[in-house]
Amino acid sequence: MSSFEFVFGMISVITSLALTRLLSGCVGLYRHAEKIRFSWRHGCWTATAFMLLVANWARFWGMRNTAVWGPLDVLEPLVFVGVLYAFCDLVMPDEPKEGQVLDLRHYHALQGRRYKLMHLAFAILALLVIARRSTDFSTWLSTASFGLVAAGWTVIALWTRRTWLDTVAAVALVAMAPVFLWVNLSGLSA
Repeated sequence: MSSFEFVFGMISVITSLALTRLLSGCVGLYRHAEKIRFSWRHGCWTATAFMLLVANWARFWGMRNTAVWGPLDVLEPLVFVGVLYAFCDLVMPDEPKEGQVLDLRHYHALQGRRYKLMHLAFAILALLVIARRSTDFSTWLSTASFGLVAAGWTVIALWTRRTWLDTVAAVALVAMAPVFLWVNLSGLSA
């Protein structure tokens, strides 16, 4: 087994756990649809988590030709995907208890700061990883564009007190996510 296969296997396990959490959470919400008050903002964050998770997993395929793996080369993707797991887990509420109505707008108001912080931590880690692998500032800037914009929108979502601006940030992030997903999935065919 190569070093890449070993690391990619661990990344895939953590990614699978996060994906399971997202999918089973969505199925649970659908199962109890009559007890759920939907939130578009929360829905945008959930969709962003899903697309970011799959895109990140596909992006690691680009490391398959790395010949030498130092300790930091192993720890970096594990921390990276660990933070992404936390984001996915925090964005997904537990199923409502018997007789309880789950208001996802209320859930977003109570828990949104936590999952937004995890998203920001993920974006900052991405920027640091890109910086570590870049040879100069212009290379870093061109490669880090998605991460910079995502971090910016997340900061806006974290610190705004205005619902409309929080909604705009969520919509901007979910609009960027399919592009990021497509770009990274396309890399699997290379």
